[in-house]
Amino acid sequence: MFRSREALSVLVSLLNTYKVKIQYIGTSYCGWQIQPSDKTVQGSLNKVLSQICKTDNIVTLGSGRTDSGVHALGQVVKISMPLLIGNEELLRALNSLLPKDIRVLEVENVNESFHPIQQAQWKEYSYLFSTSRDLSVFHKQYVAQAPTGLDLDLMQKATQLLVGEHDFKDFQCVGTEVNSTTRNIFSCKLDPYSENWGPFPKEEEIYVLSVNGNGFLKQMVRLIVGTLWSVGQGKVTLEHLESSLSAPTGEKLGIVAPPNGLYLKEVFYP
Repeated sequence: MFRSREALSVLVSLLNTYKVKIQYIGTSYCGWQIQPSDKTVQGSLNKVLSQICKTDNIVTLGSGRTDSGVHALGQVVKISMPLLIGNEELLRALNSLLPKDIRVLEVENVNESFHPIQQAQWKEYSYLFSTSRDLSVFHKQYVAQAPTGLDLDLMQKATQLLVGEHDFKDFQCVGTEVNSTTRNIFSCKLDPYSENWGPFPKEEEIYVLSVNGNGFLKQMVRLIVGTLWSVGQGKVTLEHLESSLSAPTGEKLGIVAPPNGLYLKEVFYP
């Protein structure tokens, strides 16, 4: 059911508001945002909230639209609903009804004016990839397969070129209108992933790219990863990357890396 913007505004003003932090495995979902016919994380959350409140008069807004197959460790969601319930009670109710691949971590009662997108100071994404030829079956939905033989030292140098305020026009895909393609990256680093355990083979070479910034364009992180792979393969020079950031032409420097390695790690609010 679709409501007008004015009707939604009136409805939200009459509801109780919660700030909820959730994590999810995105493998089985067509992204975060609700869609009429596809299974999404927001759609699954709304369905459970309707069960709890016994009404469809609920409104949810996420801090970002993760794409199909992308995971989240710390997605933040604003929930507006007619039922007044304690934070712990809502957390337990949600986790008892949500699918096993979605879990609520925190619930906080907040003012209706809270906006999870506009008030976010920064976001951090992590991207996990392996350069091993044969990736463990236990890793396949959580770690992306990268090309082999990458020059990781050169890729590390490339990450530092991305830090700062740049026009990331060459690092976006169409689909979401934005007023500006300029973004400020606070930190970007590439490290070996050091938490291999259990059934995950120790010999697999797994790396994590951590990117922290004031905002991200559609599929920007996955294009950054694809570009770094191109740098590591010798297909793109550091000079070419610098030129793309200072005077973008619309040319993509690398592929859109697969979604299964991407995680929305954290969203920070003042």
